[in-house]
Amino acid sequence: MNATHSDDVVATRDNQVEIPARMLLSVGARYRFNFGQNAATLRAQVTNLTDEYGWELRGSGAYDFIAGRVASVGIAADF
Repeated sequence: MNATHSDDVVATRDNQVEIPARMLLSVGARYRFNFGQNAATLRAQVTNLTDEYGWELRGSGAYDFIAGRVASVGIAADF
């Protein structure tokens, strides 16, 4: 589990734009098992669990959009 909190951020040099505070939560799980004679790992992850939308500051007047909730599942095996 991961929790990231960002406080209010002044987004321009003249203090005219402010990005509000936000909390982003992510969770994940990993399960190791044998696939025949080989070791394998199944991993599931959900980022931005609460589906928080907003902006992230990249520089003075430069912004990046925070993606909504994203779920992913992957499997890896050693052969």
